[in-house]
Amino acid sequence: MRKSLFLICFFFLFSCEFDFQLNKKISVDEFVKDELKSFNWNQVDQYPVFENCLNFNDINQKNNCFVETITDKLRNNLSDNDLVLNRTLIDTIFLVLKIDKKGIMEIQNMKISDENINYKDIISSSFENTIKDLPKLYPAIKRGQEVDVIFNLPILISTE
Repeated sequence: MRKSLFLICFFFLFSCEFDFQLNKKISVDEFVKDELKSFNWNQVDQYPVFENCLNFNDINQKNNCFVETITDKLRNNLSDNDLVLNRTLIDTIFLVLKIDKKGIMEIQNMKISDENINYKDIISSSFENTIKDLPKLYPAIKRGQEVDVIFNLPILISTE
C-alpha cells in the first residue's frame, strides 16, 4: 500500500514536468503551412452562381443551374447565329473560361483543330457575344472567400 501511495505521489509530483503538448502554442507560419497541406485547391465550396439560379437552396441545384445556363446560352447563340460558312464544320472546341472574384467571365483560351483554324475568329466572336449576354454572375466561394475559378468546356459545333 505504501509503495502504491509512493508511486502515485511520485507520478503527481513529476508529471507536471512532462510535456504532453496539450497547451502547446504554434506559430502562425506553422498553422498556415498545416492548413495549406489540407487545403484542396481543385474544389470550391460553391460554384459561381447566375442571378437566375439564386432561388435554388441546394448547392447541387445551383451548380446544375450554372452549367445549364452556360450550355443553353451557347447552344442558342450558335443555332441563332446567321454566319454563313462555305463548308460544313464539325468540330469539338475546348473553351477555357475564367470567372474572377468579381464575377466577371472571360475566355482565356480556345483550342480548335488545325483544319478549322480559319474559323477561329468567327467562333470566338460568337462565344464572346454569348458571354456578354449571360445573366449577372456571382463568383465562386471557397471557405467564405470569393475566388477565381477556371472551367474547361468541350463544345461540339456542327453546321450541318
